[in-house]
Amino acid sequence: FFGVISSSPVSRRLFGEIISPGYPKPYPNNNISTWDIQVPKGYVVKLTFKYFDLEPSESCYYDYVKIKADKKNLGRYCGQLGSTTGNHPGRKEFVSKGNRMHLEFHSDFSNEDNGTVIPYRGFLAYYKAVDLDECDPNNAAENDERPQCQHFCHNYAGGYFCSCRTGYQLQSDHHSCKVECSSELFTEASGYLSSPEYPQPYPEDLQCNYSIRLQKGLSITLKFLEPFEIDEHQQVHCPYDQLKIQARGREIGEFCGRESPGIIETSSNEVDILFLTDDSGFSRGWKIHYTSEKIRCPQPVPRDQFTIIRDLQPVYQFQDYFVVSCKTGYNLMEGNRKLLSFTAVCQADGTWHQSMPHCEIVKCGSPKILTNGAFSYVNGLANNEYQSAISYRCNEPYYHIVTGTGGDRFTCSPEGTWLDQDGQARIPTCLPVCGKPVHPVIKVQRILGGLSARTGNFPWQALTGINGRGGGALLGDRWILTAAHTIFPKGAVRNNMTLDQLAEEAEVFLGHTDVEELHKMGNHPVRRIFIHPDYSPNDEHNFNGDIALLELKHPVTLGPTLLPICLPDATNTTFYADGHMGYVSGFGVDKNIISNELKYVSLPAVARHKCQSWLDSKREIPMVFSENMFCAGFPRGKQDTCQGDSGSAFTVLDRESGRWVATGIVSWGIGCAQGYGFYTKILSYVDWIKGIVEED
Repeated sequence: FFGVISSSPVSRRLFGEIISPGYPKPYPNNNISTWDIQVPKGYVVKLTFKYFDLEPSESCYYDYVKIKADKKNLGRYCGQLGSTTGNHPGRKEFVSKGNRMHLEFHSDFSNEDNGTVIPYRGFLAYYKAVDLDECDPNNAAENDERPQCQHFCHNYAGGYFCSCRTGYQLQSDHHSCKVECSSELFTEASGYLSSPEYPQPYPEDLQCNYSIRLQKGLSITLKFLEPFEIDEHQQVHCPYDQLKIQARGREIGEFCGRESPGIIETSSNEVDILFLTDDSGFSRGWKIHYTSEKIRCPQPVPRDQFTIIRDLQPVYQFQDYFVVSCKTGYNLMEGNRKLLSFTAVCQADGTWHQSMPHCEIVKCGSPKILTNGAFSYVNGLANNEYQSAISYRCNEPYYHIVTGTGGDRFTCSPEGTWLDQDGQARIPTCLPVCGKPVHPVIKVQRILGGLSARTGNFPWQALTGINGRGGGALLGDRWILTAAHTIFPKGAVRNNMTLDQLAEEAEVFLGHTDVEELHKMGNHPVRRIFIHPDYSPNDEHNFNGDIALLELKHPVTLGPTLLPICLPDATNTTFYADGHMGYVSGFGVDKNIISNELKYVSLPAVARHKCQSWLDSKREIPMVFSENMFCAGFPRGKQDTCQGDSGSAFTVLDRESGRWVATGIVSWGIGCAQGYGFYTKILSYVDWIKGIVEED
């Protein structure tokens, strides 16, 4: 605070006076007075005596003024101006080094000299505050707690302030200086950074942290310049001072000594440099020139010989990309997942955003199974992979192959499908071979009758059971050609049943010449029944349209005992010429007994006018003989078909094609072996048959 602290209050100013008690009158005996002078900080106290008159004594033993400042005694004073004893202050200036000064006045019990009382009047002193040049080291008071400026000191009236060299920061005590390197940030694409004072020795106790932060996708390169000096130890790695470098948290290294790290490729856009020093050393430090370029990604390398990297570049940098494909016949694969395409992009961290795929040979899987046929590998590669080739074939001689224009050879394509030579995926079809029995009847020109058929003579023969025993002939591999009256007999009571109901009850047996064996082999269920619309079950004298088709629920497998019959060429009428021999087989009545084995007869076709004349002779039975019928056999019996043979086929050998053809269906007659037998003329119904069979 300002002013003098004493037994007598004084005003607190930058100046003032101090007087002895009672001044200018003599001071009292036995008095002790003290004054504490204090001026503002930044000033010192200057004290001078204007008047001084105290009892003189040796060493100022009796009365005296004692002055103290800065914890030091500035003197003990007494006497009069010009006296030989005592210690008169005269015009002396008393100056403190701090902002305080202490005065103490003592008087003893008397002021006598040889019994004479002398009136000593005391003293008058003035003090003032004088500016202190704190920057002068000679002005520091002893044990002064005031800190000195570490770098630069600047004096002003009443005080001073400190400042620091470039790169240092004034600390909170306002006197000391410390390098400010705790959080230096560099964001330019290139620049320089160094230890403090470089290339002069760096300061002590540093904890410098330099951070370089550039935009994503850039890679920072550090180049150390010479000289490079950091305190080291011969046996322990960098125990004193260390320069640590990190890139995105990844430790690059810890450096010291005099060997420069040279050039460091960080592969990162973020680098942190930590420089730590202890409290000693005279090394000159380090300096770095950092630059940046787009970060590089590793050169893409195919994982196999089938992988193709399109437009391969010598260098890939941030945001560059590459596209991968495979050679023809190979699929791009990521693990077990098939890729339609693949592109990898170079990321900001110098890695590809997805891993390189691999190429795997295309697999077509097992070829489609050819019903009633097979396939074989034609190039030895039975692995169903790209370029494997197969050839389809049918089970001959019972089936013949039907292919597209691309043929029967299929190759595993690059798309993973089996394709023919035209690039089509539809496999061939095995169609039944008709009219080619393995063991045909060979005595075709002789009149034979009532003979037992050998296995394979008539492999198309069917035994039906709908409204009694009947016959039929196999067309293709799931159609039975028969007579309509075996389904709806003329005038029968059961004719009110629907075709669906009859189909459920119908029985069809195929593939043997013995009835018992046929039953053992099992029934072939019927799916649908088709009857020609011209057939009338209520007109017992008209068998026009006596033709029907049974569709089996399941195709049959052809073989030596089961083959279809052929249909006639719609333009060929020679099969019905007078005397043209044909065969009829069946399980009908033989010698008035239902036959348990397949029988057959050979009968000639008869000219139409002969049939009509014979019918006219039977006027008691007015049967209709339409253009859709023909007759065969003999006018006086010999051999004929009978009950149980109805629906069986009249077959002839087509010598041009070598195939057996069904030209008629056993339809009606007048008795058994009592004259001609009458047959449905299949040639009239070929279009109807094909319309149903081929449409399905």
